[in-house]
Amino acid sequence: MPRLTANLDALIPRADFAANDGQGNQSSDNFQQIHLHNLVGENNFIYRLLRKPDFQRETNQWSPQQIATLVESFLEGELIPSIILWRSATSHLFVIDGGHRLSALIAWASDDYGDSTASHIFFKNEIPDHQKKSADRTRRELHTRVGTYAQWKERSKNLDAITDPDVRRRSGNFSVRGLHVQWINGDADKAESSFFKINSQGTARDPIETKILRNRKKPPALVARSIARAATGHAYWSRFPVETQDKITSQAKKAHQLLFNPEVKNPIRTIDLPIGGSASTARALDLIISIAQISDPQHQSLKATKDDLDGEATVIQLRYTRRLLERITGNEPSSLGLHPTVWFYNQQGRQNEHLLLATLGIFQRKIQARQSNFFKYFTLHRREIEKFLVDNKDILSRFVSAVASKNRQARATDMLSAIIDAAMSGDGMPTIEQIAQTMKLGSRAIIISEQVGQEFTEEIKSAAFLRGALASAIKCPICDSYLEPSRSVTYDHRKDKKDGGNGSLENCDLAHPYCNSAKDELTPLFQKKNS
Repeated sequence: MPRLTANLDALIPRADFAANDGQGNQSSDNFQQIHLHNLVGENNFIYRLLRKPDFQRETNQWSPQQIATLVESFLEGELIPSIILWRSATSHLFVIDGGHRLSALIAWASDDYGDSTASHIFFKNEIPDHQKKSADRTRRELHTRVGTYAQWKERSKNLDAITDPDVRRRSGNFSVRGLHVQWINGDADKAESSFFKINSQGTARDPIETKILRNRKKPPALVARSIARAATGHAYWSRFPVETQDKITSQAKKAHQLLFNPEVKNPIRTIDLPIGGSASTARALDLIISIAQISDPQHQSLKATKDDLDGEATVIQLRYTRRLLERITGNEPSSLGLHPTVWFYNQQGRQNEHLLLATLGIFQRKIQARQSNFFKYFTLHRREIEKFLVDNKDILSRFVSAVASKNRQARATDMLSAIIDAAMSGDGMPTIEQIAQTMKLGSRAIIISEQVGQEFTEEIKSAAFLRGALASAIKCPICDSYLEPSRSVTYDHRKDKKDGGNGSLENCDLAHPYCNSAKDELTPLFQKKNS
């Protein structure tokens, strides 16, 4: 289960260093402290000038406990590291270091932990349930440990009336304490260089985050950032022409829906799961970058990809990504409507990104090679493939996990290719030993040995639910494979309209989009197979 963190990204706007280029303001009048009252209200000049670099990660790394601890330390007068700022030529105050510290105090003062006024505006009222849950948890944590901002504001109005020495001390700190400020002098390049140096010290930066930041102007990174948030939040593509921005927003929303809807909720009590897992984790950005690279006909590495100067390359990359996703989910005529629980989740209901990337990679190669017949014969044998995946779900997930992380996608591709090829050849499905050999795993990999206690764990409960739910799941009447009506479905005439079929309930079947659109070609193939 992902670590619970609060999303404070709406509280300090982003801006582009380059748009504020120049030598920067090196005034001797730079203030030395930011007081709490400087962070309250849009009319406060310091708050209005605060900006984060546009390439900065989302301010969503702190847990409710960390936010409460910061506010508690502020009230107690304990040491809090300095905030480091850079004043641009246009007088914006860029936060080089300390964005989470400032945002935590702003969140407390505005009672916005990712679900109130500023956040609703920033995320265009599209706040997912997990963000609301995190905000509520954070608010309760603050109320329990330190109380509300409004309570301390009221106390500070009359310090002499407070008899409790601890409350009086905290009230005094609330009224007059400030966070120490250090300044970066120089131009925008100096500020950016300082940002990366400072943020590479102390807590190690997540490698995914570093990859995004270093390649932030390249199409795959822009695609990832736009899709992960369904084009809400900060528009990293705002430097492009308005028409191009609109195209990015439209394509990103569609791709997000294909990948991440519906939202994952734990424990798993449904088989209506998103193919991409949760959009709230840092891994989601890396997953989208990988999908974008797979869908790119040129298959360029991220390093070899050029910066996008006008947004057209990003629009094209989004279109490639969306079309590939539509091949496996959604209601386009070409969609196979693969059931996520069958293909991309393990026995306990955890999404496996390597199986998703392997599936997309296999399909993309067939599309690029113009092997359109592949999808007909895949559909012809899809029932056997899916039965093998469901019957061996646990061991196949273990096989993927047993491979070194850098090789998992490649080995997952080998595994799925072997299963699909065996089914389509008609020679029978491979044995588990053959799959292990294909994945270059030793014989010990197929030995399952684990201790089981007397009580059912959450994983066992989820596995039992998924087992029962799949056993009774709807199947497509054309290919006899699993159907997910909430994601990919069409309505098929049992007796075709051209043969006099009508629109009655008795003549209506739910079917995969591809099965329905290719029904005339598939029917004789199934008849021949079953004869």
